[in-house]
Amino acid sequence: MTTMTEPVAVEPTSDDIPSIAVGAPPLRANRALRTIYAGSFTAFIGLAMAEVVYPLLVLGFTGKPLLAGMFGAIQFTALVLASVPVGNFVDRHDRRRVLIVSETIRAALATVLAVSLAAGHVWLVEVYLIAFVLGVCQPLSSVRTLALRSIAPDSELNRALSFQQVVSGVAQLIGPAIGTVLYSVNRSLPFVAIAVGIGLSAVCAAAVRFDGKPKPAADAAGVAGEKESPFVGLRIIWSNPVMRGTMLFIMLINLIGVPLDLVLILRAKQEGVPTHFIGLVLAAFAAGGVLGAPCIPKLFNLLRPGQLLVAFGALIALSCTMVGLFPLGGFWMAGWEAAIGFAVPAAQVLVDVLILQQVPDHQRGRVLSAMMTFLGLGMPIGAALGGSLLQIASPATVLYGAAMAMAGVALFAASQRALRVAQWPSAN
Repeated sequence: MTTMTEPVAVEPTSDDIPSIAVGAPPLRANRALRTIYAGSFTAFIGLAMAEVVYPLLVLGFTGKPLLAGMFGAIQFTALVLASVPVGNFVDRHDRRRVLIVSETIRAALATVLAVSLAAGHVWLVEVYLIAFVLGVCQPLSSVRTLALRSIAPDSELNRALSFQQVVSGVAQLIGPAIGTVLYSVNRSLPFVAIAVGIGLSAVCAAAVRFDGKPKPAADAAGVAGEKESPFVGLRIIWSNPVMRGTMLFIMLINLIGVPLDLVLILRAKQEGVPTHFIGLVLAAFAAGGVLGAPCIPKLFNLLRPGQLLVAFGALIALSCTMVGLFPLGGFWMAGWEAAIGFAVPAAQVLVDVLILQQVPDHQRGRVLSAMMTFLGLGMPIGAALGGSLLQIASPATVLYGAAMAMAGVALFAASQRALRVAQWPSAN
């Protein structure tokens, strides 16, 4: 519930929004931008459904949380392995074509699984192979963030990127509920819906014409060697103390947060929450995000980057403790999910502002993929560890352990001097 695997880039807003450049259509009149938003919305709904129904499918087949957790472990392992070479690939090729191909592949995978389920012939190895390919495609599809920058006018980029996060939040709000309802009707239906949603995203990307080629470096002589290195993004992040501390924090958050959806699903079942209501419980996380997005400027005014990270980790620790300690049903769980979701947009913006906004366009593909690498490093371990722990411990016990680990992560952020003294960069 706290993972950040496909970052939605947003810049901090200000009260003084620049005027629109001459000749550039305003956001509401920008047809290309509206088309990209429509594709993003359908893709995000499909992905939100997939996060719930894939583990439910494996759990339904096997009855073993360990095997359900292996789906996420395989997917995130593939993501980490693919991120660095994908970043180098994205900085060399048309980002529009990359987005179209990756979305088409993801839609095709869901279609294959839907057909297999309808025919009654599904093997666990097939589901795991799909998990691996989905992981490879994830950093490819994250170029949606870079594509949006090519469409929105510079003077309106802040607002355009902010609205993209709202689109993501609304899709995540309704996606899990739709997925679980469809799954309760027929196991193949949610995968048909996933294929349609992501397929429409590919169609929208194909319908929009924009320059998807990376902008050349201002100083070609200074980057001649780095063009050949896929590890430039990793070096940039690791050499900067603030970037390094931020990504290590998020990596640890993801390590602990990845299995929490599965833990909450089992906790909800343990408390007698109906299957079709579990999606609503998980959707509360996205509802909190929708409410939290407009509050980002206020949070940035109140807290410095390091303080925001510490508060984020402490909030997750408190939420895990309260859900584990008091079995008060679905509404109680949904309330704490919403509380965490409220803080997530600010954390996503923090990562974007402190890292992605500070590098030139010709490096952004590799830096974005390096971010995905850091974001994903803890995920395979977390997914496998969560499933393993649920084999020998109750969901409540796992939640207590997650709370203690989250408290440790918050203390880690507080101990990093670079994060303690970091200030918000001035908005471009």
